[in-house]
Amino acid sequence: MRHHLALAFLLLAGALVAGCVSGTGPSPYDNAVMAKNIYNVTNASSWEYAVNMSAGGTSSTWNMTVNNTRVTGPEGPLANGGEMYMTVGTVGNGMDILYDVWWNATTYKIDRMHAKGLIGDYYQDRDVSTQQIMTLPDTGLIYYFVPLQYAGAVTIKDATGKQGQLGIYTATDNKGFRLTYWAHPAVPLPVKIETTSRDVNLTMLLINYTQ
Repeated sequence: MRHHLALAFLLLAGALVAGCVSGTGPSPYDNAVMAKNIYNVTNASSWEYAVNMSAGGTSSTWNMTVNNTRVTGPEGPLANGGEMYMTVGTVGNGMDILYDVWWNATTYKIDRMHAKGLIGDYYQDRDVSTQQIMTLPDTGLIYYFVPLQYAGAVTIKDATGKQGQLGIYTATDNKGFRLTYWAHPAVPLPVKIETTSRDVNLTMLLINYTQ
């Protein structure tokens, strides 16, 4: 079943929690919550995020669509039963590209990536470095083992007036990078994601998902 998240719900969430993420402990490991305990991408077969990126005084938006399946049998590149196959599609902001990603469901290690499509005028159809996963918006595979601090919760209403509560989790490093998740225990993916660095701010709003 595909679950659609009302955009008003997401925007209201963003408005209510702006400026509320603060007061983390003196150590990133004090009372830490691992990202893998907040969400689990293996419990979703597809999802879509609206992405907004601000950098250098400019802003751009696009959608990222992900499909996620378990590879079984001899057709798998590793055929080990723990292998997952993900496609990550990005259309907009000068991009029309699809990434194939093979990853391990136990270790979350990226085993292989293939890129096909356009970034600007550059077309590619080839295997690429698995490090390219770091150049994409959060696919659920990058920060899975990051320890986060619980920073409170916010009660919000969707477009129908139904109330819900999102937990807020955040992590920072010593280089000015900050990661924040807004999560609901009934949703297998973060409802909202923000990453902030010295040069780039990225906001992702979950539009829909299928379990």
